[in-house]
Amino acid sequence: MIGMSEDPFELLKSMTEKALPKLASKVSGPVKVFQFTGEGYEPFYVEVGGGTVKLNKGTHKSPTATIQVNKDNLLKLIKGQLDAMQAYFSGTIKVTGNILDAASLIDIMNTARSA
Repeated sequence: MIGMSEDPFELLKSMTEKALPKLASKVSGPVKVFQFTGEGYEPFYVEVGGGTVKLNKGTHKSPTATIQVNKDNLLKLIKGQLDAMQAYFSGTIKVTGNILDAASLIDIMNTARSA
């Protein structure tokens, strides 16, 4: 993990781009949008579906789910150092919108990390 970007957007972007061949089957359905907001980083959103994963800076007008988490915890989540369900139930991560779809995003992150 040394040498990985400490910018959650860049880290997630490089991970998903590298892992796309492995992710293709997981992202073949309709497009879902996950908005990330929190302290310490610029808001960004992840579009998952149609066979690809796209990361965009800024705010999406109608995301499938919004995930509120600060920078440190988001980095831990991306790197697999934070259990998403525990973080959700303890209030470290707040999810609004479709919680089940948000869980599928965690699965995608886990797959990308192991690629």
